[in-house]
Amino acid sequence: MAIPSEGTITPLWEQVRQLYPHLTPSADQLSLIEALEQFYRDYHPELLLVETDEHGTITYVNSAFARTGGYESSELLGQNINLLRSDANEPGYFRDLWNTITQGLPWRGQIKNRSKDYELYQIDLLILPIRTSEGSYRYLGLGYDISHRLQTEKALEQLKTDLEDSLRYARRIQRAIFPTKVNALQKYFPESFLLANGRDIVSGDFCWIARTPTANRTFLAVADCTGHGIPGGLLTTIGYNLLNQIVLYRGLTVPHQILAELHKGLREYFLQEDAEESGRFVKDGMEIILCSFDYGLTEVQFAGANRPFWLVRNGELMEYKTDKQPIGGENLKEDVEFKIFTLDLEPEDRIYLFTDGITDQFGGPQEKRFGTPRLRETILQIWSEPSMTKQRALFNNRWKREWMGDNPPTDDATLVGIRITD
Repeated sequence: MAIPSEGTITPLWEQVRQLYPHLTPSADQLSLIEALEQFYRDYHPELLLVETDEHGTITYVNSAFARTGGYESSELLGQNINLLRSDANEPGYFRDLWNTITQGLPWRGQIKNRSKDYELYQIDLLILPIRTSEGSYRYLGLGYDISHRLQTEKALEQLKTDLEDSLRYARRIQRAIFPTKVNALQKYFPESFLLANGRDIVSGDFCWIARTPTANRTFLAVADCTGHGIPGGLLTTIGYNLLNQIVLYRGLTVPHQILAELHKGLREYFLQEDAEESGRFVKDGMEIILCSFDYGLTEVQFAGANRPFWLVRNGELMEYKTDKQPIGGENLKEDVEFKIFTLDLEPEDRIYLFTDGITDQFGGPQEKRFGTPRLRETILQIWSEPSMTKQRALFNNRWKREWMGDNPPTDDATLVGIRITD
């Protein structure tokens, strides 16, 4: 390797050369030292130096290194470097370090040590294996105390814990509001299943179920709100409250009118104070399929915003496509219209309602979307199973275990299945 010119020798290397006067740096060694020095050049903390033999016995240590651990230099000389070792590092960390340097290769990493008072401190350490004239190795460690990062890491970890605790509590509240378990759905639809798979702790999908005794109707909605996590979760609560107001308090019972009012209410909800002057709106919204059943489940009315209604009858899957417009979102019109569909239901019909998280899930051998054709194929494979609990298990095995596998959830995903009985 080319020997660097005197003008490229770093100040840090000059300190190393005081220990090894006849050592000429290779280009690789110099590059590593320059990288270490560059990282700390802005605030120039003390350089920590320690040298061990092949057995890990400390043969040299400067006062800065000793002081960082609460020792005098004389207390560390002749001791094994493992005296400073802590169990706060990842399993196998020191094994990988030792395997690297014993092959004559340099190693750099951040080591968490224990001080004399058993306090944790952290060093960014570069270890250079240096071959002696006798053919053995000395291991020279050059480092900087970065213990201040431990406080930052601890604060971030606490922040993460607090945030996750808050999200889990929010999930408990969300689950208390929405029917996330099948028994809530089966109260009104005895032969049914609900599959809900959230991408984050708090979901942006929700089911809404309501019954109006005066109109003799049972309502079921499956909705997908903009965003995930906290934003999506907050929007689900807004959508839930608006549906309750429109149906249970204002008395609207026709699905397409309910969706029109839901759009208007969501638009007004996000209308900023200066929107009339600036034209600015919060462009959040939802996709939804809303159904209204008579008590005997002999008829269904439905309307939708970007979500389909699937009906399987005698092995034939019929897809009813609803309006290609969301509730809220970028549609700034105050008044929008939705189509209404009315169907007579027959015993052994199957109804399937879902959000696009089902079809958008990546997986399979080629990491592709599950897709609508594959969903259609899967539904046609399981629809004839009379037990809806068994249907859910069959679908979950196909979609989550076989397709999704170890892939992370792409989106919040919800699927509802209903079997019409005599």
